[in-house]
Amino acid sequence: MISIDSLIYKIDQKLNKLSANSHQQIPLEDKILVLNEAQILLIKQKMDPKDSVAGMDSSKKRYEDLQNLVEPHEAHKLALTETNAQLNKWTASIANITPEYMFYADSYILADKGRCKDRKIWINQDLTKHGDVQFLLNNELYKPSFEYQETFNYLSSDEISIFTDGTFTPTFIFLSYVRYPLYMDKAGYINLDGNDSVDQDCELKSFLEDELLDIVVQRLAMYTENVSGVQSSQIRIQTNE
Repeated sequence: MISIDSLIYKIDQKLNKLSANSHQQIPLEDKILVLNEAQILLIKQKMDPKDSVAGMDSSKKRYEDLQNLVEPHEAHKLALTETNAQLNKWTASIANITPEYMFYADSYILADKGRCKDRKIWINQDLTKHGDVQFLLNNELYKPSFEYQETFNYLSSDEISIFTDGTFTPTFIFLSYVRYPLYMDKAGYINLDGNDSVDQDCELKSFLEDELLDIVVQRLAMYTENVSGVQSSQIRIQTNE
């Protein structure tokens, strides 16, 4: 974890190195707001769509960066319901899953066929595009198979769907995903809901502190029209990438 006190101190330190102190009197609640925006942005950068979610596992560094936010399969056993008999589509809702879902990581299902019960079938790691479903279902090389223990899935709104070939019945899906981090906070002001703020450190790994601060400083520098701060933080962000 990263201490919230350390983050707040280093925000002031970095901004004040780049401009006169008179331009950096930023309220605590504004720093907290930007810190939380920045940690979400940093996670999104780590899970860049162009690399696919599977890219997190293929890259050891990406996995290590976010592994403490990855929820294990066994903690999220979701019942599957048939929602399209023609396509042999089965669906589970993730709308109320806790902790709050952010990015898909991996999953597997349990399925029955005849006397064979609770066979574990792993799902292709890359989420399938909706437009590819018909192609995969009708392709002998890619369609779901109980014997070969494979199928595919896709996400739509707050639902995760998997498919069969009509010869086996899936019962549960075990979902692994990247959850939202806890909201960072610091005691000393009143939140918008009227409650006192409390101390809450950042959940990200300590080695991500500099990357997080670079994003925060860039945003705050933009808010305060600190041109040199924006330019300097942008260079550091590009270096991190």
